[in-house]
Amino acid sequence: MRVKIIGLWIVVLSLIVILSLFWNIGDMSEPLNQSILYQVRIPKVALALLAGIGLTIAGQLFQTLLNNPLADSFTLGLASGATFGSGLATVLGLSFVLIPLSSIAFSLITLALVLMLTTMMSRGYPSKTLILAGIMIGALFNAFLYVLIVFNQTRMNRIVNYMFGGFEAAEYNKVIYIALVLSGCLLLLALMIHKIKILQLGDLSAQALGLNVRRLSYIVLIIASVMTAVIVGYVGIIGFIGMVVPQLIRRYYRQSKLGEQMILNGLIGGSIMVLADWLGSTVIYPIQVPASIILALLGIPVLFYIMVTQSKTYD
Repeated sequence: MRVKIIGLWIVVLSLIVILSLFWNIGDMSEPLNQSILYQVRIPKVALALLAGIGLTIAGQLFQTLLNNPLADSFTLGLASGATFGSGLATVLGLSFVLIPLSSIAFSLITLALVLMLTTMMSRGYPSKTLILAGIMIGALFNAFLYVLIVFNQTRMNRIVNYMFGGFEAAEYNKVIYIALVLSGCLLLLALMIHKIKILQLGDLSAQALGLNVRRLSYIVLIIASVMTAVIVGYVGIIGFIGMVVPQLIRRYYRQSKLGEQMILNGLIGGSIMVLADWLGSTVIYPIQVPASIILALLGIPVLFYIMVTQSKTYD
């Protein structure tokens, strides 16, 4: 049954990708249409697919680690830190390769500040305090980003673009860069999947089984932060997908194992992101609506529904 579900979502993802690539493209014998397909649509769809996979799996990790359905890179302040890093790199005129590195660096700085603040405010590893600290640090970096915009009017548009994530500027080098980082992160997660499963038993049970809960939690947080930061560094902030999709999967596929849920997160997250990008390019054509706006319009009602009908799973 689980194999059938995964196979079904692979088919759904394939159909959405085909739709996005060949929708209204015209005669493929024409050089212009070939150029549109190979130089515009393929990197655009590939970038959206990778972003969807990375953000949803990162969201699943945050929610699993903190046992909180509202935990993701945004409530922990990591996306704000990564956005500030990208904006700062843009203002300084850094090269293509250094922009995501700056994003990752400030995401990790944000993570360190959040963990330090959490340690100062409470003992142990309380998830509620961690999220509160994340919101505070995230607001601080948003203020820093505003300062960048105010004092760098000539590059304001590029900085503002990070606040409304989309894939209009997709290029093959961005696809390759993100794919390499995500592949490395997913490989590390695959090697640690058994230990992450033990974390789901609770801190006391995991410690009784000899697991260093705090160290593993920090490692997983860093991996999820890197996944988020490299995506934000190239496409900007894209919200809701990392929060909503993992919740829906946990609700409707709760019998699935952690690894199977990660696969489903990647497939469904990738499908939704590619679909959102396609909708953004066709709803009010020829105007391109950023995927983040489409996801917000779709995600807010879904998130409201989840909160209203929330089961006692997280109570």
